[in-house]
Amino acid sequence: MPTLPEILDKLSLLTATSAVIGLVVAAGLIVLIEDWRLSLAALLAQYTLVGILLTGLIFPRVALVKVIVGALICAVLYLTALRIPPPGEIFTLGLPFRLLAIPVAGLAAFGLARCHPLPQVPSEISFACYWLSLLGLLTLMLTEEPLKAGQGLLTFILGFELFYANLEQSLAVIGLLGMADLLLALVIAYLAVAERGELAEEEKR
Repeated sequence: MPTLPEILDKLSLLTATSAVIGLVVAAGLIVLIEDWRLSLAALLAQYTLVGILLTGLIFPRVALVKVIVGALICAVLYLTALRIPPPGEIFTLGLPFRLLAIPVAGLAAFGLARCHPLPQVPSEISFACYWLSLLGLLTLMLTEEPLKAGQGLLTFILGFELFYANLEQSLAVIGLLGMADLLLALVIAYLAVAERGELAEEEKR
């Protein structure tokens, strides 16, 4: 049975363009989908695709850390959602608005990547960084539900870390960023539990 590093090595054969297209779809699904299971699957796909992109730019074992951290984050959020399923209404605006906002964000990301390319990264990676950051911000603007807002915040941070990993390839630094991401996931889980507890108390009153 192949190990996880071997699987990543095989997946790294995918072109950067294919991985970026996958990121476009995954981040878009987080904005569009209200079902928390599919949304968490899209978040996990984001971390995996970022790991694949990084295998072509930095040491593969460093990229593997990003994938493992993403899997742990999604596990934390999954267990939290099992305990307190998110409410039916998650977004403050409807699906038609979100469908319109995504291509607008895509045009903005393309324009930024073309006019203000990030230093020391290929053009595809520059677009992916802008795309993840903008879609993360869009998610934060569209919801107040902690788990979904947390996914938006993690998506925004992932866009920054994709860029930063090309500048700082130290395993220690990547590990510290991973620990910070895990702590953030725990904070998101705590806020979700706390909010649901407050709602339950209000219902009892």
